[in-house]
Amino acid sequence: MQKMEPTKNIKLKEKILIVDDVAMHLETAKLYLEMSGFMVFCASDPQMAWTIITNEIPDLILLDVVMPGGNGLQLLSKIQSQYPSMGVIIMTSYGSEDIAVMALKLGAMEYIRKPFKYNSLSNVVEKVLAKQRQIKNQEIMFENLEHAYQNLQVSSDSILHCMSSGVVAVDKNLCIRVINQAAELIFSIKKADIIGRDFYDVFPFFGGTRLLNYTLENMRGYRLYEVEIPETNGVKFLRVNTDLIVDFHTSIIGVVATFDDITELRRKEEMLKDSERLAIIGRMAAGMAYEIKNPLTSIREFSQLISGKSLDSKMNEYFQGIIKEVNQMDRVLQDFLQLAKPKPQEYKETCLNELLKEITPIIESQAFLKSVLFRIKFDDTVPKSFIDPGQIKQVILNLVQNALEAMDAGGTLELQIKFMTNSNEVCLNIMDTGCGIPTVKLPELGIPFYTTKPGGIGLGLSISFSIIDRHNGRIEINSREGFGTTLSVYLPVIDEQTT
Repeated sequence: MQKMEPTKNIKLKEKILIVDDVAMHLETAKLYLEMSGFMVFCASDPQMAWTIITNEIPDLILLDVVMPGGNGLQLLSKIQSQYPSMGVIIMTSYGSEDIAVMALKLGAMEYIRKPFKYNSLSNVVEKVLAKQRQIKNQEIMFENLEHAYQNLQVSSDSILHCMSSGVVAVDKNLCIRVINQAAELIFSIKKADIIGRDFYDVFPFFGGTRLLNYTLENMRGYRLYEVEIPETNGVKFLRVNTDLIVDFHTSIIGVVATFDDITELRRKEEMLKDSERLAIIGRMAAGMAYEIKNPLTSIREFSQLISGKSLDSKMNEYFQGIIKEVNQMDRVLQDFLQLAKPKPQEYKETCLNELLKEITPIIESQAFLKSVLFRIKFDDTVPKSFIDPGQIKQVILNLVQNALEAMDAGGTLELQIKFMTNSNEVCLNIMDTGCGIPTVKLPELGIPFYTTKPGGIGLGLSISFSIIDRHNGRIEINSREGFGTTLSVYLPVIDEQTT
């Protein structure tokens, strides 16, 4: 046979390993494959073949079945277990359909019988390599797709957990499948404790709304639905939106609900209503006060005049009673006028710590007279506030007086001042162990002429609210009947960065 020289300057392609115990087959197959540009290795037995496999990692193996020192099918099984992506073509002159079927089951990509035409061997190899490349490309595409899916899932999870709104997703059976961190905080729950559980078992306070059921039944979402959730210290207001979850085929597979905590918004709305209410009452007070003040002055002057000229002691006693009541009415009018047209405020940079220390002796003496234990806690980190010291003193003494009057049988009065770094405010808590205030009466506090005290006229707290409001602060009331009351006065502090 004429010796054929391999074509030069051909770029080498994939690595091919030929495993055959017949030297002529090895050399001839190698020659033809090298002419086609492949890098070819040869082995005459399974042991030599395995050494080349582990060192060179060939792309394709042409494997004889019957060889001295081992069986080709056993080597094929070993290759597939350790190098599953490596292609193998079985070639043998002792083949049968059973061997072919077994070889393909073990992972061979092709089966050829000897003798074969060597000039067509390259075509068989190219065909198998093309198939192998297609499989590898599919595997790469799948890996890329899986990687992209994982990245998308990570991104969606990151977005979900960065949302300020709480998110809970359920399947069609209303079992919880997804919950984000905001929802965990809103409801004070842990994701691990609720995944897979029924939505209404976890959130029984939504049972009356049947909001998720209606979303599924009516096949539409609901917007801006408000729900009140009971809490230890009151209620939490949530705004709920729902929507359907659909798959790629637009089939409904569940419901997603988003929750926004609007408790602070409701509180500010109530504060705004109180401010508007105070403004209306103030305008009424101005008109009433000026209309009533002049007649009262006349009544007092005439009573004093008649009393001075009358010799009847009994009549003089009546006139003194009239003068006393007129003076009381005049004080009420003065308080009303303070609501309507407060005197100009004299703002100064003042530390609430120092202001509180100035009036501590007054509070101590009042508490002593009522047999009340008095405690006070200062915070040396409190910055200065821009306030009218006189008016803030009036507010504190008025609130302290209310607290003392709620402890007729004695008790404990505690004042606590602290700096709220998050909101840049100073907070003064006035805590008593008195009778407390019924929950139904709390919303009415601060309304002029509304009082829970016998003999009170209901203007002191209204004036205090008005003063603190003009200082851009607020008063919060927390009370339990029979356990006492906490009045919290919040005032803004001077921002050092802007001064």
